[in-house]
Amino acid sequence: MRPLILVPTVFEAVQVFGEIARGPLSTDGHATARYLLRDDGEYEVHIRESVSDPSPVDLAPALERERAVEVAIEVCGFGLAASGIGAMNALAREGRLSRPSGSEYGEPSPGGRPATILIGIAGSYDLGAAPVGSVVIGSRATCDGIGAGTGNEFVAAGAMGWSQGHSRKGIQPVHDTIELDSWLIDDLPRSELADRVFFGGEVLSVSAASGSADDAQTRRIRYAEALIEDMEAFAVALATRLSGGSLTLIRGVSNAVGDREHLNWKTGAALGAVSRVLAAAIGLAGSHHGFS
Repeated sequence: MRPLILVPTVFEAVQVFGEIARGPLSTDGHATARYLLRDDGEYEVHIRESVSDPSPVDLAPALERERAVEVAIEVCGFGLAASGIGAMNALAREGRLSRPSGSEYGEPSPGGRPATILIGIAGSYDLGAAPVGSVVIGSRATCDGIGAGTGNEFVAAGAMGWSQGHSRKGIQPVHDTIELDSWLIDDLPRSELADRVFFGGEVLSVSAASGSADDAQTRRIRYAEALIEDMEAFAVALATRLSGGSLTLIRGVSNAVGDREHLNWKTGAALGAVSRVLAAAIGLAGSHHGFS
């Protein structure tokens, strides 16, 4: 089973995978890529120009000195609604909607395979812990905005006893928080690459991004442990969980939460850092989890 990489937008994908990703992802919404990984940590990404092109990428010369890992890339869309639907479509395309035999609901498939990874940018609630240009590998995703009321009167769905996931035999209910796969937190070497990686943190997934410092403060009061803010992690994690798997989150910090001045954002630095951590993750997956 090859890794499935989900990314909210084509813009983010191009920053991570290179301009070669724009064509197939803009046209088809998904693509097949091959990572060529070298022992020194350097890598190349080769992407087929069209999903309808049956010809394989000629990697014979490279394979003499490099290791290749095939991955699927899918644009899931941004926001809690689109990304959840997009993730389900991607999981269906990869044949992952059936629960893995012998696994518990919401757990990694047999062998602990990190089958699904969500990448992209996020805002930081704490620039001291997660500065702009750093990477956060999330430990759990919490949803904000689904429930009743607004502002100080908001009550989350879970607090009212509502389940956002299916609650039936064999499937545990999902309220407002989903634990994320921790394999990368455990396995990524503490090396120079990891100097600007925050291992483990709560991502707060919102339906509308914080528009000001006051918005950010209000949310931080409700969710004191939130480290970063995005608009997709909870929905994608829910889709992955309902398919019987679990989600790995790799987010690059592009801005402070509540800062809507895009001139202050460092998306290039954030997604460049994501690309390096993702390559390391794919290398680890290929080495230790049986992907090829």
